[in-house]
Amino acid sequence: MKKILIPTDFSENAGAALDYALHFVKGQKAKIHIVNVVSPEVVATDIPTTVVDVSNVQWINANKAMEAIELFSKSFYGVGDKAKIVITTHVAVGGIDHYIKEQAKEFDADLIIMGTQGVNHSFMDKVLGTVSSGTLNSAPCPVILVPHSYKFKVIDNAVFATNLNHGDPYELWRATELIKPHVAVVRCVYVENEKNNVNKKELESFTKYMVENSPSIQTIFVVERGNNIEKVLSEYADTYDAELVIMHRSKKSIWTKIFGVRHTKRMASWINVPLLVINNT
Repeated sequence: MKKILIPTDFSENAGAALDYALHFVKGQKAKIHIVNVVSPEVVATDIPTTVVDVSNVQWINANKAMEAIELFSKSFYGVGDKAKIVITTHVAVGGIDHYIKEQAKEFDADLIIMGTQGVNHSFMDKVLGTVSSGTLNSAPCPVILVPHSYKFKVIDNAVFATNLNHGDPYELWRATELIKPHVAVVRCVYVENEKNNVNKKELESFTKYMVENSPSIQTIFVVERGNNIEKVLSEYADTYDAELVIMHRSKKSIWTKIFGVRHTKRMASWINVPLLVINNT
């Protein structure tokens, strides 16, 4: 049974991520836990207002909004799916990054699905700015980032970004297990530039190794050239109508550099399809 954590700020884009998640698990056994974190801010007002007052108002409004979300989510499924899918919600007060991480651990989440923009401030700024080191970089489970206004599509064609690491077949297996029963075709893409030229024989050997050990029904290995890795991957995904881009990060991987705060924002802003990030902790 899949366990999916969905952070929400009740914005349109967070709603799109929820809609994505509801479609993602349809027909499967799953537990969906939707969380909102009330983070009190100092509000300019002519009336004397304390942080506690603001927090109480936010808490009440958040719980009302969460009740509506829970009703919508439960009504989304038919009788058959309702027997398979359990939906729970929770509202808390505190730091967004810390709470999401702790909820993911407590819930024993297999996956976090969240939108890329939110109310007033973009959700990407909110989650990937100050929260990147706590939520994405240190997430106890993989994360799917859903772009603004993206509508769920069955994942039949995924792009897997590789840095020619011999652990890639295992990481690809982890990803395919996570998104089952989706994915039939996986396109393994290596982005080459003047800084990472690889010996032709070594590349051929790795290509053979990757394809032979891939868990997908069909695996295609391609080499693209370009100095802007994010742009190359995004354009490739668009060209081949991919429904998902998969990246994994390890201490020795180039993706560790790419998935710093600035580069993560760039990657999420470049792609038009969901991005699955798998951490190696």
